[in-house]
Amino acid sequence: MSLDQDYPLSRVQVRVLVIGTVVLAVFFGALFGGLIPGLTPNYAAPSTVVVDGISYDYAKVNVNEPPILSNTTTPQTFLFHNASFTLWVTNWGSFTGGLVRGNGTEPNGSTFSFVLGHSESPPVNATLFVSPDRAVAVSWPGGPLAGTQVWLMVRA
Repeated sequence: MSLDQDYPLSRVQVRVLVIGTVVLAVFFGALFGGLIPGLTPNYAAPSTVVVDGISYDYAKVNVNEPPILSNTTTPQTFLFHNASFTLWVTNWGSFTGGLVRGNGTEPNGSTFSFVLGHSESPPVNATLFVSPDRAVAVSWPGGPLAGTQVWLMVRA
């Protein structure tokens, strides 16, 4: 039994095949890992969430923290999918955590106000606001460790 009968490829051909496979694996690993600038594949992870059976596109935004010795911020406006959200924080120094207040303006021009967070005075216990026609929604977990990240949602 000769070596040629058991293996149809020569040793040189096997080495070239293995080296070529390794080179291609490294190249595609770098490509899809984003290590090669300009060659990153153009895809985005889906950014949708389902709330009460309705699908929403969402964006995460950060509201400003109040300056030292202040409990409020000036309003910030965020645009997302033709909807406008104006957000500001109040009661930031409160033991129970601050409140995120705002207005959501839908693409049709309807505007709705909301307050998110947990507070005894004024009494608030809400982490999600959904407009009456369910076109826009806003979420913030509230509480002293909630941070400044707010989810803006527009019906998909």
